[in-house]
Formats: sequence, structure tokens, C-alpha cells
Amino acid sequence: MRGMATKRRNQDISQAPKPSSPPAQPQSPDAQASDPKPASPESTEAPSSDALPKEPETQIPETADQNPFKLPDLTQGIPSTLEYETTGATNRSALAHLGRDEYDAEGGGRGKGELPASAYISSTEKRRNKLANRMYLAALVLGVGSVAWLGRDWDEEEAPSHTDIPNGWTPGLWWKRAHARMTDSLSYYQDPAFDKLLPDPDPMFERPYTLCISLEDLLVHSEWTREHGWRVAKRPGVDYFLHYLSQYYELVLFTSVPFAMGDPLVRKLDPYRFIVWPLFREATKYRDGEIVKDLSYLNRDLSKVIIIDTNERHVREQPDNAIVLPKWTGDPKDKELVSLVPFLEYVHTMQYADTREVLKSFKGQHIPTEFARREAIARAQFEKQFQAQKRPRPSGMSTLGNMLGLKPSNMSMMVPAEGEQSASEAFSQGKMLHDIARERGRKNYEMLEKEIRENGEKWLKEEQMAQEKAQAEAMASMKTGLAGWFVSDKPSNAGKQA
Repeated sequence: MRGMATKRRNQDISQAPKPSSPPAQPQSPDAQASDPKPASPESTEAPSSDALPKEPETQIPETADQNPFKLPDLTQGIPSTLEYETTGATNRSALAHLGRDEYDAEGGGRGKGELPASAYISSTEKRRNKLANRMYLAALVLGVGSVAWLGRDWDEEEAPSHTDIPNGWTPGLWWKRAHARMTDSLSYYQDPAFDKLLPDPDPMFERPYTLCISLEDLLVHSEWTREHGWRVAKRPGVDYFLHYLSQYYELVLFTSVPFAMGDPLVRKLDPYRFIVWPLFREATKYRDGEIVKDLSYLNRDLSKVIIIDTNERHVREQPDNAIVLPKWTGDPKDKELVSLVPFLEYVHTMQYADTREVLKSFKGQHIPTEFARREAIARAQFEKQFQAQKRPRPSGMSTLGNMLGLKPSNMSMMVPAEGEQSASEAFSQGKMLHDIARERGRKNYEMLEKEIRENGEKWLKEEQMAQEKAQAEAMASMKTGLAGWFVSDKPSNAGKQA
């Protein structure tokens, strides 16, 4: 076997191509000049093999087939591609130096090769672009048409409410009418539900003044806890406040709570309906992201209206009519609400022509405290004058008003009620006009509370029966209306004709 291998190796060596002889190198001119004799083949000697120069071995480059790509060893985990990506980025940056055009000509750039950029947009994207363009065109046509329709001339119903914008075909008037109609459309959702929130005053039950009171954080306070959930606390003195002032004022509940949430609470809070008119969120106005209670919608003389609230922003339309109290947070010993009763009673007693002037005199001050201070000064002055003259003091009314910084326009206590002493008799006993008013108010309040204790349950039952009767009548009328849709009246008509 060894001999055969040696023989095959020798054959391979003998068959290998022999290197060609190197080309003759030209001689220098000096060498040619020194050897003028021509060279003959006989005289030349064959160079020996040792004298011949050795040629360098030629290195044949390895092809891709001879050096195949080495696959990674997946048994050691998935190899990182960072080196491959880095190499690709380097090649791309190198190509950028050579020229972008040369690289794109080879098909490497999208949208700038042999085909236009639109050739790379799919048919789905083209359909979407066409649909979007059509929608833009339709929106433009619709907008122009809407402005043209809204800017038409006023009709007979709209003209009285837009006297400041006349009819006409000029672009300015057209745009003003369109803007006015768009504003009216938005005001449907921002303004109160009705232009007149209260009906016209009834002369039989008319009160000279209207007192608007809030609900949340004034009469009640709501809170939520994990143990009990939502709970509502009733402010101390609410019943006394409502029952006592109902003889002087037309009580109106003006709250920002929606009707669905506030109506059940009001029925529980005031079962005997001392609050004549409850107004909820639907009666408020929405301006600049805030709820506003606009008293101009009440259908009442604003000079005879007082509103009590806990949020100054709610009464920003008529701040001169407002008494802003701090929010009640559930303190069981609170007396802030009850302390307002003497002041409100005094305003009614003096019959002021404009309550806003009265409230201005207490602006920036705590009304109960300031009123008590002024009343004490007026009482001391009255006592001093009474002791000096020793006679009835009909001027005590003006003395009280002057010391309080107010001027009464009409004295409602001049006419005594049945069974009461006259004003002159009261003044002769050293009583002031305000004392007479309080005595009468307390007597009426006690009579009212007595009636509630004796007949309160009866009143509630009668009211419940009336509500049930009204619901039954409404249900019967509804059934009758629905039955008329399905039952034909042809037999009855035929009988009438016979």
C-alpha cells in the first residue's frame, strides 16, 4: 500500500504544469557597448540549473466554493447579529461617500430608481387617498352650504329678537345672521330651560320679597365613606330657618344639583312644602365652563330678590343680590344659617325699596356680627332718648334705621294684628320696632308649629293620596291613547248611520 501511494504521488508531480521561462530582460546600454561581439548559438553556454533564479510560488486565490460560509454552532445559543448589522451600516455609509446616484441606480433606493415614487403606493392606499379627498370636498361644500342657509333673512318670528342685525345681501350681514343663528343653537344647551323660571306672582299669596337658597353645603352636606357609602347630613336649624322665614319671603330653592338627584332629597328635607318653587340644574346657565345662577330668569323684580349661596362664582351675574356663606362641612354645632334670620327679618320689617342697597352696606363684613353690632348701638341710643323724654317714641323706627345705616321706606308694623298692642303702646313700654316684629314673627311661628304637630300627618296622607290619584289618571289616559291606535271606530260609526 505504501508503494502504491508513493507511485501515485510521483505521477501527480510529473503531471503538474511546469512554470514557463521568465522573459528575457533587456540589457542596459553600457552592457551592450562593452560586448560588441555578436552572440552565436555555438558560443553560448547553457546555464546550469543552479544558476537559474528561483521563481516565486504563485498563490491561487481561494474561491467561495473552497471557503464555504461557516454556520454558527446553535448548541451554544443564538449568536448575536450586532456584527452583521454593524458591517451593513458601514457598507451603506461607504456607498454614500461614493455617490448616492450610483447606489440608487443599482436599485437600492425606493422611489428614486427606475420607477416613479407612485409605483410603490399600493392600490389600497390609493383608494384611501381618493376617499379622503372626496370627504374633504364634501365637508367644504357642506360648510359653505350651511353658512349660506344660516345667513338667510330673518323670518317673522326671528326678527323681533334680532333687531340689531337687519336683513340684507351683503357678506357682512350674511355672516352676522349665520353667527347669530349658530349662537342661538348652542344657547339651547347652555341657557336655562325656560325664559321665565317662575310663574307670575299670585296676588293672594304674594310675598314682597323673594329669597333664593342653595342646597348643597348650605342646607345639607353629602359625604362618602367606605363603611357607609353616601350619607347626607341636615344642617342644624334648617327647619326653623324655612318655617320662620316662610311668613316673610317667597322661598325658592336654586341649586346646581340635577332634578333626578335633588328632587327626592328636597321632598325628604321639606315635606310640608315651605319651599314654594324648587329650581335645579336645568334652571341654571352654563358659561365659560361654570354653572351660573342668573336671577334675571326668575320673572321677579331684582330689587326684591336676595340669594344665599356658598359659591361666589354661582352668583357672578348679580353679585349685589347675593349673600355668600362659607360651606357647611357637617359641624353639628353650626349656627351660621340661623344667625341670618334677624337680619332677613329686619329687611322685611323695614320694607326697603331695593335690597341691593342694604346688602351693599354690609359688603365685606360678616352680616350677623355687623348687624348685631349696629342693633346694639341703635338700642343704646333709643334707650337714651326714651329715658330723656319719658313719652312714647314713634320716632324709634327712624332711630333704629338711622343707627343701622339704613333708611326705611315703609313700616309694615304700623298696623297691629288682631290681639296685639299698637305701636304707640309698644314704644311707650320702651320697645323698638324690631322688637315688635320679632314678637309677631315668633307668635306666628309657634302657631304654625302647633298646626304641624296636630295636622302634619293628615296633610302628608292627603298629599300622597292626591299624587296616587294623579298617577292613576295619567295611566288611564295613556292606556286610552294607546288603545285608540289598535281599536277601530268603524262599528260605532256604522251604528250611528243606522
